[in-house]
Amino acid sequence: MASTVPSLVGEDSTTQFSSGLRRRKNNDPLENRPEVTVEDQTQPRLQAPQLQPSGNTAFVDSIISGMRPSQEDASAHRWAISTIDKHFRYFAVWNICTYFTLVAIVYAVVPAENIVYLDGVEQRSAIMAMSLIAVSFLSRVLPLIGGIAANDKKKTYISGIFIGALTVQVVAFCTDFLMAFFAVPVVIDPVLGTRVHVLRWCEWCPCATFMTFMMEGADMYWSGDAPPPDYLRSKYLHACTQGSAVFLGLLFPFCPGFKTWLFAMVLSCCLYLTNYPRMWNRRRDIPATLKGGATVEEAERFNAAKVALRLRMFTTCVWSIIVTLYFVSSVGPRFTSEGSILRNPAANMICECFFDVLSKVLFLVVIVDVHYAIFDPSTKVERRLNEMRQLMSAVWESSSDIIAISARNGPNNGASVMLSPAVFGLKIKQAPLRRGSAD
Repeated sequence: MASTVPSLVGEDSTTQFSSGLRRRKNNDPLENRPEVTVEDQTQPRLQAPQLQPSGNTAFVDSIISGMRPSQEDASAHRWAISTIDKHFRYFAVWNICTYFTLVAIVYAVVPAENIVYLDGVEQRSAIMAMSLIAVSFLSRVLPLIGGIAANDKKKTYISGIFIGALTVQVVAFCTDFLMAFFAVPVVIDPVLGTRVHVLRWCEWCPCATFMTFMMEGADMYWSGDAPPPDYLRSKYLHACTQGSAVFLGLLFPFCPGFKTWLFAMVLSCCLYLTNYPRMWNRRRDIPATLKGGATVEEAERFNAAKVALRLRMFTTCVWSIIVTLYFVSSVGPRFTSEGSILRNPAANMICECFFDVLSKVLFLVVIVDVHYAIFDPSTKVERRLNEMRQLMSAVWESSSDIIAISARNGPNNGASVMLSPAVFGLKIKQAPLRRGSAD
């Protein structure tokens, strides 16, 4: 009895699948035969690939559990990202406007005899700080210009927090530029007797507020399905506390007496010290490790929270150094002998320039990490695709069933087939050959 195998490719024939059976629909001698259904127990059933109990099964389980649907509403996280990103852009405009407003007010208030040109070590410190800020700024802006010229959307996406970090550097550059080449207000503190470069405090006041808000805005970790009701208000409130602390520092040299100066100093320190309980609470709220079986969305939030916590700890640490050096350079000359470096009138300027550059440059470095971890959509898509690639690779290598992937290629509609590694584990048994009968 002869049998023919139907062609798999043809314009006048189609292929129908039912429980693994394939038959021709046109010119089929078995056209009137009842179609086999899945209830037909004589036909083999299709089963899902089974994973081998190998050493990487735990890895496969962790990947599969990580790809399960999230129990939390992911739209709340997306809403928080888009909302805070818009507020970063608005805050960047506020930062520029507030800085130049304070500069104009200071030049109008300070007496003309206190508006002087810096020279010597003070001028060179300002030029050096300006140069370092410019190098840091250009190292981030030039790749963006190259991406625009190459029409590469991945390299030209700029989030609000990235714009904010660049804005902070622009303000710092303008301050150092004015102090290096123009006459600037310099007053004497009525209590400490130190030289106060007022433009530096005009820079720190809006920048400290904005940097605190970026530090707070990058922290998007909360418990529950939705952010707390005071989500934005708490971030603005903490940013205002730090901005107010620096603004009181701007008022130190203009205080009329010791009591007013002391009140401003105590209040400024109290507002600044709120950084530490805030950092401690966020470090306690964010878990140390990701819980088992977490979803992809939960892993995204956890990793973003870790990056934001690193930004918070770094910023608080650098600001603590600046505050400590302020008191050392202000009070130290009273307890040191003649010829000490703390007695040099330019000591305060040198410390301010060095740590201002350090805070701005390193802050931008961490902000770039935050940008890619939270706000850049193309990087987020790449992370998701990489997780899917790991999942499929684990299933491909651990399946006990044979998985075949075929694809057409070539001009003659050829086909290439790729088989999973399970094919190498097949054990084919052959029956012994029997001599056929002559009849």
